[in-house]
Amino acid sequence: MEATLRRQSTAAAEALLAADSMRRRGEADAITALCAIAETYRVDEGELLEVLTERFVSVGGVGTPTVSEFLRLELAGLLRCSPDAALAKLADAINLKYRHPRLYEAVRSYDIEPARALRAARMCRDLHPMLADPVTAEWLHLQAGHSWAAAFALLTRLILEADPEEASRKETNARGFRGVWTWGLADGAMNLTGRLDVLDAKFFDARLDELARHIASTYPDLTQDQRRAKAVGVLAHPAEALRLLQEAYQPTFGLTPAGTAAQATAPREEPAPSAAPQDGHTPPPGHGPDCIGPHCGRITVPPARLRPRLGLAVHIHSDAVGELTGAARVERAGWITAELLAELLGDGINGSGVQLSVQPVIDLPRLEPADAYVPPPRMERAIRLTFPTEAFPYSNRASAGLDLDHTDPYRPGRRGQTRLGNLAPLTRGVHRPKTAGFWVMDQVEPGRILWTSPLGYRYETTPMGTGLAKRAGPLAATAV
Repeated sequence: MEATLRRQSTAAAEALLAADSMRRRGEADAITALCAIAETYRVDEGELLEVLTERFVSVGGVGTPTVSEFLRLELAGLLRCSPDAALAKLADAINLKYRHPRLYEAVRSYDIEPARALRAARMCRDLHPMLADPVTAEWLHLQAGHSWAAAFALLTRLILEADPEEASRKETNARGFRGVWTWGLADGAMNLTGRLDVLDAKFFDARLDELARHIASTYPDLTQDQRRAKAVGVLAHPAEALRLLQEAYQPTFGLTPAGTAAQATAPREEPAPSAAPQDGHTPPPGHGPDCIGPHCGRITVPPARLRPRLGLAVHIHSDAVGELTGAARVERAGWITAELLAELLGDGINGSGVQLSVQPVIDLPRLEPADAYVPPPRMERAIRLTFPTEAFPYSNRASAGLDLDHTDPYRPGRRGQTRLGNLAPLTRGVHRPKTAGFWVMDQVEPGRILWTSPLGYRYETTPMGTGLAKRAGPLAATAV
């Protein structure tokens, strides 16, 4: 029996090795194909206004060739990713080929993982071309046998040694890219990422730990990491954060409310309010005459009145009203269960709930067409509800703020052209090739659009996503 299991395990291991080898070959071949299409992709311009003609842009580092500005859109459909992601893949591939020829050949001969080589080329993007290839050539022979993290720590050292002045400049420039972003709803939770000054990051980290301890009694069943996540929400409401800190720093003189010696984790005594309640509001503990120190500012209005107003559109089926069933879509975030929505709205900040304002829904079928080029506000809102993201294959750009383009070109003097079924949100980078006719757009019904690319691939976009590519007969582009 053991011998049989061993043979089966060995066979599975060999199959895994074969599959992994195919993956590496496929990734290497994809890099080669990306470079080839970058060199040959052109659109048939015919007779166009100069403003609509194809431009060639630089997407890689110094020493790489320019490519068609429209190539990223073609690649987005072929690679089933957003245009920005397609552009990043293209830049990585041509950086590897033209700035790191020895590393590129190692990928083609399957001597290094393609993903590792692409990452190395990306890290060296700002090096002078005369330095880039020698650095990665040296690294190529040293990185074998190292883990991912160790290999790139080694490359970082080689880059610093090759051009210390450039490394210093990059450290300075990196501060220009500071920011904080929320993204990627999955299973009812979103991601928060950011780039901060190092001291700000350390202070933020310490404050999260502190607030997480202060809300432990409110969330006794959560772990420390989960309470840190809740603490981020507390910081979004400064008055609530100050109240918690004031309570925590209120002196107790070593006594509990009962007059016995306090333990380290015992609750602290609440002093009398320092002033008469205002507007029926009793000031929370922690800002009376006995509260001293940097955490004891006065709160003179109810904390709830200091909360920021948040316009948040939540789309939920009428069958779910009054019942904790079904799904709800949070605009510019994604789908969650109606049950979780109710829990989050009831929880609010530190268990205090959320004040809601309910707006009437827009009855899409009853929206009358408009004659003007610019849609009225109600119609604009309806279009953005129909298209949560840009109406282009695999685009993940939120429709808010994008231009609303007429599917069939607007012609002055004709009535009813501005309507549902003839409008869609597009970025300027998509609007240009669509207007020029390189990409053909047909909105067959409101919210459902058929696209044909310059190479003749067809895609169907709906609010549910993008259909896979299909060839559409003769090519509409020339390869030279």
